[in-house]
Amino acid sequence: MDDCQRLTDTVERFSQFIDGFPASALMEQDWGPREVLAHLVYHHEVYVMLVVGLLSGQPVAPPQGRFSDLNAAAVAASRGIPTPELVARLRQANQRLVQLYREHDPAAIIVEIKAGAKPRTLAKLLPEAEAHIRNHLQKLRRAAKAADRQQRTGR
Repeated sequence: MDDCQRLTDTVERFSQFIDGFPASALMEQDWGPREVLAHLVYHHEVYVMLVVGLLSGQPVAPPQGRFSDLNAAAVAASRGIPTPELVARLRQANQRLVQLYREHDPAAIIVEIKAGAKPRTLAKLLPEAEAHIRNHLQKLRRAAKAADRQQRTGR
């Protein structure tokens, strides 16, 4: 399986996981499933914006600040946006990112995902993005299982 397919499969598994939550479980929290989704949407959309800017000859300045501050801003910006819309945006950004990867030489596209971060090629960024989403999915699944177990046992 190539990096594009692996990323797409992971995005789809994550999206289906979020789609499987009842609305009550997706209420806004400090850092729950919905907030993780907003964080992933933000990063995927930034990756697309950076690559498109570079390819068009109009490079976009990478986001500035600490990742924790960028994540908090992404979550705040997502407030009031319906969860299905965020899921659709993640899928759409992923589709565009994969398209850019396949249409261009991913080893020749170098982006800085945040001001001061080590520049990386799109060829390296795709597997990193997949691992990032997969790790969040694993954490959310563990938390959901623990919550379910606690609810069933009362502990």
